[in-house]
Amino acid sequence: MSTCAECRSFFLREDEPGQGDCVRRVVDPRQAFYQSKPVREDNDASGCESFQKK
Repeated sequence: MSTCAECRSFFLREDEPGQGDCVRRVVDPRQAFYQSKPVREDNDASGCESFQKK
């Protein structure tokens, strides 16, 4: 089972232990931007479509 902490898109937050942000670069026809969502580092990432092993 993979966890969010093992993903290249996961960045640990300094202010909250065990919490982090999943940051992904999204490109659409007009622009590119970063999308972020808060996640726990021990979340199950086996069903995540954007999971990339570190």
